[in-house]
Amino acid sequence: MTLDRFAYLEAEQLGPEELTILRTVPKRWGRMDRLSRLAIVEVGRALIDAGLRRPGVVSQESLSRTGLVAATRRGSLATDLAYAKTMDQGLGLASPLLFSYTLANIALAEAASHFGIKGPVYALYSEKSPLTAARREAERWLKTDRDIAVMVAGEIDCYWGDGALLSVADFVVLRNDEK
Repeated sequence: MTLDRFAYLEAEQLGPEELTILRTVPKRWGRMDRLSRLAIVEVGRALIDAGLRRPGVVSQESLSRTGLVAATRRGSLATDLAYAKTMDQGLGLASPLLFSYTLANIALAEAASHFGIKGPVYALYSEKSPLTAARREAERWLKTDRDIAVMVAGEIDCYWGDGALLSVADFVVLRNDEK
């Protein structure tokens, strides 16, 4: 992934492509951490690429038989560090808005909520190959749970590197054609 793909995270302004993916901007967008914003846009992009959503269409069937799993190397570490920094002047100044995003699965829950994904939603940690780990877990769900027809699997991370906050996101849609 090139960093240009994630330019919307730097500007904190959504461009036409992201607005088309989202259809509506989540009410909490301005308070969300970077990882959550990344998850929402990139999960939406994967759903459109797989034909499960149409760009810019408001009324569509819920993804009730769909799950979402993503693996990460660092989880919500960038948000955790930002939250810890808010405590520099004392516990009374700790940011409750940042605290609510100090778990890696919160970003996925935001994406699931925005797109109506009702199946299993959770994060995994994998140092070696996050996307492979997520795909394997998604495939396991598809094989073992008859109620799940589709799994979105991905890798997601936001981390400090080379003096900047970098982002990684890659999501794929896996289907169980037998259902």
